[in-house]
Amino acid sequence: MKVHALPAKPRALLLDFDGTLYTHKAYAAFQNDVLIERLAQERGESPEATKAVLEARRAERRAAGGGPTSLGNLFVDFGVDIATSVAWRLELIDPRKWLTPDPRLAETLADLGLGLALVTNNPAELGRRGLAALGLGTIVTVVVGLDDCMASKPDPAPYALAAKRLGVAPGDCISVGDRYDVDLAPALALGMGAIEVSGVEDVYTLPDFFASRA
Repeated sequence: MKVHALPAKPRALLLDFDGTLYTHKAYAAFQNDVLIERLAQERGESPEATKAVLEARRAERRAAGGGPTSLGNLFVDFGVDIATSVAWRLELIDPRKWLTPDPRLAETLADLGLGLALVTNNPAELGRRGLAALGLGTIVTVVVGLDDCMASKPDPAPYALAAKRLGVAPGDCISVGDRYDVDLAPALALGMGAIEVSGVEDVYTLPDFFASRA
């Protein structure tokens, strides 16, 4: 776990989902692969060819100083708008087939005594299904998804909306995620705190971390 910034008195955590609230490499990879396969069908080419084209475009963006690019934003360059991306994700991805309840995580988050929001690049409904699969449906009360702002992280808009829905100033929030460029940098730009994790194992340690700062 790496702490990039912290508010003096945090009131809320804005949580990433994939790679943060669960550690399941196969499911994380599946989500990318199944969407690339769908785009390949639309383009009439193999998934391998589509993946190569996407990676080339990602490299072009990096070379031009464009910074990190989510898969949803990358798809826009190939004629797949955000609304279509939302529809594909709802059709093709079901976290309930991959994830099971995590009582330890539920207890960890409940014990923090902070407002909790999920900020995901998947549609909000998919985020809610994922939370339910992990047994967190009644613990994480706010979900901001791709279809709420029609903007994909690292756009800061989802973070601003999550803070607003929690009724908390951005400066009183901490973003928790596994990718600095995508999950943390946009939150830091809004004046939020940021904690980088390597997976759910780091999230389990948050109560002890905050207790040590009390």
